[in-house]
Formats: sequence, C-alpha cells, structure tokens
Amino acid sequence: MNRRGRIATTSLGNGRLEICATSNRCALSGLIAGLLMVFSIGLRAQTSPYTPYQHKALYLFNFAKYTEWPKEAFADDSAPFVLGILGKDPFERDIDIIKGKTIKGRKLVPRYFRSVQEVTKCHLLFICSSEANKLPQILQAVEHSSILTIAEAEGFIEQRGMINLVAEQKTAGSQVVSFEINQAAAEKANLKLDTQLLKMARRTKANQS
Repeated sequence: MNRRGRIATTSLGNGRLEICATSNRCALSGLIAGLLMVFSIGLRAQTSPYTPYQHKALYLFNFAKYTEWPKEAFADDSAPFVLGILGKDPFERDIDIIKGKTIKGRKLVPRYFRSVQEVTKCHLLFICSSEANKLPQILQAVEHSSILTIAEAEGFIEQRGMINLVAEQKTAGSQVVSFEINQAAAEKANLKLDTQLLKMARRTKANQS
C-alpha cells in the first residue's frame, strides 16, 4: 500500500478492479480494493482498463458504500440510492460502470441536475467543475439535507463541502488521485463516514472552524 490517501494498483487476473460485495466479511479489503487505484493519463492511459472518470465513478460508489445515511433519507426500504450530478456532466457513459449496482440493498440511480434549485431526493451529489464559481450558494442550499457532497475543486472542504477529489502529478505522464474529507460537515448533515474511509483520506477536517 502507498502512503495514506494515495492510490495503489489493485487488479485481478482478468484485469478488473476487485470490489468486495460483502459488507462484514471483507469491509476493509473491499475498501482498499475499491479506493486504491492508479490510473495513467496521456499515452500511458492505454495501459489502464479504466478511463479517469470510470475510476472517479468507482470512488463515488465506494464513498457511498462506506457512508451511513439516516433512515429518513429514504422514502421506504425499496427506494433507490440516488447519485446526483450537478452541472456539465464529465462522466457521460463512464458512469455506466456503477449504474444499477446496489448499495446496501438499494439500486444506484444517477440523476442529472442543471441547477441547484432542481436538486431533490438525492443522497450523493457530485458537483461538476462547471459549477465551481457557485460552490458557496450550492453548499448553502443543500446544507440542511442529508446529502453527501463531492467535488474536485480547490478549497472545497474549507467551504464545507464533504469530500474533495485531488489529482496530483506523480511522474511525467501519470497522475495519482487522492481525497480529502470534511468530517464535521458530514456529521452536521447526519451522515456517518466509516472510520476506514477517514483513515485513508490524505487530509481530514474534523471541526467547523
């Protein structure tokens, strides 16, 4: 394993990423397999079975898998898990890698929003880069909802966003993705983040200041 919060190659014989499907028996190994991934950009991208945004989609899946929502966040036991994408969608077909998968018995359904006013009945909200100039207004609009907010924007957790994806240049032509967490913001929204997820973050903000 690389140092905390970084991504290390995890693959099976068939070249696919290992995602643990059982919540109790292999929670930690599933988290590591799901979150510790290296992807290359530029000419090296052809050596990876996944595109950058397929990797990021898998991050979203695992963030959801290792977060606990209050029961009242769902209409009933059969209600789907809604992944909201706000703004100009960077995933496009890459989101299909997690579309329809189950999270704690609920089917994952992506839903697309053009503005924060449209955001409703959503459990995880990925705020696209197109909305970077509107982050304060967006976060204020959803702060009283149990919505896990995620972006890839500098200063996101300082603005009380919950999880920020951070891309770092590793070597010429390759990139490492890690993440940072605002635990206090998640707790304020009545969301409980798994301790193993917190340990793997490159940086954790544990208070509101």
